[in-house]
Amino acid sequence: MQTTNPHAPANRWQTRLRLAALVILMGVTGLTANLVVAQAEQEQASQQTNAATAAPAVEAGQLSQPAQSATAPTQTTMTPAERFGVKEMFFQADVVVKAVMIFLVLCSLATWAILFEKLVVFARAKRANQRFLAAFRNDDKTAMHEQSDSSAMGRMWQVAQGELRRFGSDRKADADQINRLLQRMSLTASIPQERDMARLGSMMGVLATIGATAPFIGLFGTVWGILNSFASIATMKTASLAIVAPGIAEALLATALGLFAAIPAVMIFNKFARDINHFVGSLDNFSAEMLATTSRQLDEVR
Repeated sequence: MQTTNPHAPANRWQTRLRLAALVILMGVTGLTANLVVAQAEQEQASQQTNAATAAPAVEAGQLSQPAQSATAPTQTTMTPAERFGVKEMFFQADVVVKAVMIFLVLCSLATWAILFEKLVVFARAKRANQRFLAAFRNDDKTAMHEQSDSSAMGRMWQVAQGELRRFGSDRKADADQINRLLQRMSLTASIPQERDMARLGSMMGVLATIGATAPFIGLFGTVWGILNSFASIATMKTASLAIVAPGIAEALLATALGLFAAIPAVMIFNKFARDINHFVGSLDNFSAEMLATTSRQLDEVR
């Protein structure tokens, strides 16, 4: 008996949405990288223009300064220190470091999106299994047929019942035939079980990849930023802390973003790995309970 899965269109639409989200993510990454490059070029051009216009102004100011200024009392004005936060560090960072930061932020967003999607999927699957298991233990055939397509246990019971109908639940059989029937029911029930496990385990590889590689991607941005800081030291021929500190701070921000993306990814991966193990255990227990019930019914017929 061939059964149709009403969730197949929903699964196809879910796959299409994931592909569309991935394409949009790649497009946003490309556009952001182009904006970063354009902004860096604009900042470089503005700095060159300011440097070219500042030199004549300084010379003119020195020539027009009155002679009595030498005898005038000196007044020092304290300018307030410029704020140097995360936003300023990002905009003053190198293009490569900016690209690394943007990629890590996108990885973090993908991690949290997977978290919310998995929470909904696991909660729905657990509720469906609990409803079907209650109907199975109460021997409510009507409720079992109604809920068989919406839960993993129901799909396992459906294919096992198909195998039982082919064998004939009312016929008398010896112990060897019953054992072979139970083996076939166990094998056929494992097929939808593995299919549901693959569906629940989707995107787990993305979490594992982000958790394993994000710190090293951030470290790459840090190394690149520190190289630029040492290059600026060689260019300006000074080792002042005011020259080196901003570049190093921008570089360390990449490492911080890498850890910010990796730590939640690892924790979320471990949480859902435990949930999948519990889910597999509940399905295995249901399979054993279903086979025991079938064996008991066949023994009564004998």
